[in-house]
Parts: sequence; structure tokens; C-alpha cells
Amino acid sequence: MPKVNPETQPLWKCPRCGHRFVTPNMWHSCTQVDLDAHFTGKEPTIRKLFDAWLGFVRKYGGPVTVIPQKSRISFQARVRFSGAIIHKQWVDCTFWLKRPIQDDRFDKVEKIPPINYVYHFKLTDTAQLDERLGSYVREAYQVGQQKFDQ
Repeated sequence: MPKVNPETQPLWKCPRCGHRFVTPNMWHSCTQVDLDAHFTGKEPTIRKLFDAWLGFVRKYGGPVTVIPQKSRISFQARVRFSGAIIHKQWVDCTFWLKRPIQDDRFDKVEKIPPINYVYHFKLTDTAQLDERLGSYVREAYQVGQQKFDQ
């Protein structure tokens, strides 16, 4: 039987909320959240940090769909591969890789067996968005496009 190339398979679209997924009937909440709701009660600098992170992901990755959810904001290429959680003093930025990396900037690394890693760091200043981080985001975008060796 020929191997299916995941990056060419059409995405399933939920008939209730319109969100797209790689797997038909994938569980989700169908909740619709306004992006601006994440910034209610926050200083304008926090929105600027988020916008800088989104621009950075687009610069080093490519086009993304921004999906505001109840507790986070996801960025989707083909799959959700990056995003942010908004706090009063910082933006918790995340991205997904298929390998471990060592970098002191990460506050938390979630290992999801067998080969998935979600990296978190607190963005407090746009100076943190450097070339090395850009190389990680470029790789994460490829994961989001499902273009990686399995």
C-alpha cells in the first residue's frame, strides 16, 4: 500500500465552527473567541509584544492562521505548531519541534513521546526575537506544514 503524504491530504473542516484539522471529527470545543478579548485589562505593550511574536513567526515561517481560543492563541500552518498565552507582564510564546534543543531561554519544555517537544519562553522584550530563535521558528513552521521526516 502506498504511503500517504500528510501534507497533501485535505484538512477536515468542522461544520459547526469552521476550524480545520488534519483528522476528521477531531475533538475540540467549537468555542469562538475574539482575539482582542485576550488583551482586555492588559497594558498596550503586551499587545505589541504579541504582535511582534506573530510577525516574527510569519517572517521566519510563513503564512499562519491565528486561532484565538479560550486560554491561548494558536498559530496554524497546516497544523497548530506555535502560539501564545497572554499574561499581564509577558507573553508566553510556544512552538513545536520534533527534536530536543538546548537553549537557556526556554522556561519550560514539554516532551510528548515519542519525538515531540513544545518549547515555552517568556517574551518581555522584542530584543529576545533573534536569529537563533528565528531558526527554531523556521523549523517549527516546517513541522506545522507536516514537512518533516518521521
